[in-house]
Amino acid sequence: MEELSEFLQEPVILVESLKECLVDDDAFSCLIRSSPPQGRAFQLSWEGILGMEPIDGKPHASVSLFLYSRNRRLALSGHAEGSVLEIVYEGSLEHGGRWANPCWDQDEFGEYLTFETYGEC
Repeated sequence: MEELSEFLQEPVILVESLKECLVDDDAFSCLIRSSPPQGRAFQLSWEGILGMEPIDGKPHASVSLFLYSRNRRLALSGHAEGSVLEIVYEGSLEHGGRWANPCWDQDEFGEYLTFETYGEC
């Protein structure tokens, strides 16, 4: 989480306890978010899902972020069900790596519809 906070250049708040995040011995999934929106202009904030699971026997960590302005979820043009900013962790979790390759994906199956407004999940 520290490295993710450095990558995003702002604090990352863990929404759940670490105990609630464990899926099994090799995987976890937890809700994270930014500080609540402030100011009068854009009032930008985000929340998302930080997770890790083994893929081909190697740990794969990633985060899916949902961005909000004035408590409304932002999406790219043409993404009717919303957009998700996906960021992956490259390298070894034990020996060092970095968060990289942020890219926008379409929520084409609507699996993240519950993230419509900041703070609901």
